[in-house]
Amino acid sequence: MARGPVPPMNDSLPPAGAPPAAPDPRDALERAAAASFVLFAAALPWTIAPMGIATGLCGALTLALVATRRARWPRTPLDLPALAWALALALAAWFALDREASLPRLGKALFPALAGLAALHAARAGRGRRALATYLGSAALAAALGLALFVARGAGFESRARGAVGHYMTFAGQLLLALGPALGVALLARERRWRIGALAAALVMAAALAATYTRSAWLGLLAALAVMFGFARPRWLPALAAAAALAVVAAPGDYRARLVSVVDPSSPWNRERAHMWEAGARMFRDRPLTGVGLMDLKPVYERYRSAGAREPAGHLHSVPVQVAATTGALGLAALVALAAGLLACAMRGLPAAARAGGLAAGLRLGVAGAFAGFLVAGLFEWNLGDEELLYPLYALAGLAWAAREWEGGAIPAAVAKHRPSEPADSFPPDPRPAGAGRDVRPAEPAGSVGAIEPAGRADPLARRSGATPHSTRRRP
Repeated sequence: MARGPVPPMNDSLPPAGAPPAAPDPRDALERAAAASFVLFAAALPWTIAPMGIATGLCGALTLALVATRRARWPRTPLDLPALAWALALALAAWFALDREASLPRLGKALFPALAGLAALHAARAGRGRRALATYLGSAALAAALGLALFVARGAGFESRARGAVGHYMTFAGQLLLALGPALGVALLARERRWRIGALAAALVMAAALAATYTRSAWLGLLAALAVMFGFARPRWLPALAAAAALAVVAAPGDYRARLVSVVDPSSPWNRERAHMWEAGARMFRDRPLTGVGLMDLKPVYERYRSAGAREPAGHLHSVPVQVAATTGALGLAALVALAAGLLACAMRGLPAAARAGGLAAGLRLGVAGAFAGFLVAGLFEWNLGDEELLYPLYALAGLAWAAREWEGGAIPAAVAKHRPSEPADSFPPDPRPAGAGRDVRPAEPAGSVGAIEPAGRADPLARRSGATPHSTRRRP
């Protein structure tokens, strides 16, 4: 029987017996950077040491990715406000009453970069979801530890829950920031496992927050819930107001005393805060442009304290008062821009997302609520000065900004420039021309194993799995 022509051998295949190609070390770098980001998320609810170590590791690996053009640093609404904030801090430190003590504190100007770090990694939806789940689980563990220590020490006002950080106000701030995303996901996530897991974490964190007896954080939680319900469940707002009033009336013992003291001008805590704010106003009047500087305020406070003040103060228990006194009008303007940038990271396009629902919408809703609560709590405490709070604050901003694209929406610039043959959730492509040190593979024929299906093709299986018209997927 006649035989047809023999098909030509595929020259792209390695010859028989040839050793396998060496693994690309850049792939190992990407995997290490991805793992370090999840480790970074796990460290956020704990203390400075693990946060700093995880941030240093993740930052170094991520910068290596950027340097080797495996990733591009993303732009966020925080970029310009962060520059303005850094400039205001630099001017305040340079013209401070004590320049030597102020200049070392300029390191806090670098914290907004964490938003870009988180946004870069969370641009991959799977990685962002893993980081979110890790963060909420870690925060629940930190809350459980704080509760256990609270009970072991007597479960009363004198043994207020302090958590791993060792201070009840800082612990309350950590819980407030984590409660927002947990409640947002419980409200809007479509998957039952996410809703149940987030709700369980939120209940543990809420109990721990109650055990801190921290009034400013309680007010912050009320503001966070009001924002979240306003976007997602407006009919629940009257019930929220009724529950708040009932809590004041029915709360037992020390809890009721703490709640009532919020509006009691004769409360010793309120009187001392008022004296601190008066001193801050005097500092601002004396140095209205750049403030007194970034150093610890104890020696300065003694010069400006009111006659009735009884407590020494290293800070002024209010973010706007502290910023006005230490950085002046320039710092206040930069603070407003910074707050607007933080809120924009979570709230841009949020009304439509909240109506649609989903995990990403729940995260963004929760972060918006957490930021609103953080700002309200900051009216009565210097929470912007706690590094244990700055790490999660800016990381959540980046996570929320990246989450806009997890379940569909406008294609981000980093993804829109991808060639059709590149996965949409990969890092942005190498901008160098082909052959300039890049690995170039011939395009695979359509329909072959590993070929990429064009974006936007209707596929009921993809819809059921949560894929979006903007995503690409490999054929099985």
